[in-house]
Amino acid sequence: MHKKQRESFNKKYFIFAIIGVVIFAVALSLLTLKDTKTNQKKTTGQPQTEYKTIKKSLDKQFNQNGRIVAIKEEHNINDSTSKHPHTVIIIKLIDSQTQKYLKTTYEAVQNNQATDDQKQYIYSIQKIVSDEAKKLHNNDDVIQFVYKDGKKNIPVASSQKNKFLIQPVKITQPKQKAAA
Repeated sequence: MHKKQRESFNKKYFIFAIIGVVIFAVALSLLTLKDTKTNQKKTTGQPQTEYKTIKKSLDKQFNQNGRIVAIKEEHNINDSTSKHPHTVIIIKLIDSQTQKYLKTTYEAVQNNQATDDQKQYIYSIQKIVSDEAKKLHNNDDVIQFVYKDGKKNIPVASSQKNKFLIQPVKITQPKQKAAA
């Protein structure tokens, strides 16, 4: 009789132990699952790199005579400029008069029919974009200057920290007279 009591006692402990292990495993997996979800929210919800000083500088340089451009920052862009998601600062020309002039000027440059003044105008835009791009935090982020032509945005200048995405216009420097 003593032997039977001992067997049932072992079965009871065994059943309680299994139930305890199952409850512990379920609780542990639920807690682990919650932690990974909150960690994912924290990493994806982190603010991306903000370029407030660069945007302010661009605004100051391009909007000296009124509201000529709108500057916006787009995050997690996947395009051909980089293998990694990156930030693009877009400088969009919004003044219609300047837009007409820029369109004819840029088309003249593209067709090799531009005057020196037209080349200088496009080059100055590209230079500002390039100089500000050198202040970017990494080599993947981009600054781009565009104007609207119909439904398309036409890029005039586009640079990353260490390279031009649109080659700058070649301008001829005025020849200086040799000193006698």
